[in-house]
Amino acid sequence: MAENTDTLIRFLLPEAHTRGAIIRGTNIVEKAIAIHGLSGTPAEMMGRTLLASIVLLSVSKGGVRQVLQLDSHPSQPHAPIRRILAEARPSHVRGYMNWQEDHAGHRNNQETGISAWMGRPLHISTVRDMGFGTPYVSTIEHDSEYLADHIQHYLNQSVQVQADIILTPDLALFIEAMPGCQESSWFEAVKAMATISDKALENDDPETLLHAFDNLKCKIVGHDDYNYECGCSIEKMAHALTGFAADELQGLADDQGNVTVSCEYCSNHYIVPLDDIQTKS
Repeated sequence: MAENTDTLIRFLLPEAHTRGAIIRGTNIVEKAIAIHGLSGTPAEMMGRTLLASIVLLSVSKGGVRQVLQLDSHPSQPHAPIRRILAEARPSHVRGYMNWQEDHAGHRNNQETGISAWMGRPLHISTVRDMGFGTPYVSTIEHDSEYLADHIQHYLNQSVQVQADIILTPDLALFIEAMPGCQESSWFEAVKAMATISDKALENDDPETLLHAFDNLKCKIVGHDDYNYECGCSIEKMAHALTGFAADELQGLADDQGNVTVSCEYCSNHYIVPLDDIQTKS
């Protein structure tokens, strides 16, 4: 494994006609929360969202992009966190957290749980991009304190598959029934996953955790390395600004005719000359 990367393991449970994926994303989560200045519950929420997007991508059968977006409900206009978004692509993931404008006063909030920060219920949106045709977009509403419950509800309702997922601040473990999986076989897979203790989920490496499935003849079928990486550039920022009218850009520009923009995924700053931006007519 390369430095500062985390490895996702894809596996099969032949005795249960089930497949799965597991990743301990310590490096990914540490970099993300450092970039966004997060701690406490928001840091844990960001970590879980990033890792959930990665495991969803791993089972999307050739997908090139998986977006997972959590939005506070319109009935909760004063929720400290308005949106958490994660975007996974093969080998890397990125994300951001959108706070209320007066968020500075909320960052010292010591409360735990999603509802204390985003309210309930949540809107869960996903984009599954296969690299051709129109990406599959789905939005559901669900009420739970746990992100794993939201992901499971999305898979059961929108994708219509039997799936289960465990999410900790730096670990994701996902299993999904394959075509032809009988209810009794699926029960055995879920039962095996339930035997993993909280202490093991917190401390053990992924290979050790997979021993919980030994009675189902667990077989590792692949490894994929991931890191937290943003593909932003000054060219992409200039392109993003093309949606502004000329007079709007003039209002944003400094005395030298430059617009300073910041990437919401990695907080890098870019100085874009007005001459490099094709404005709307």
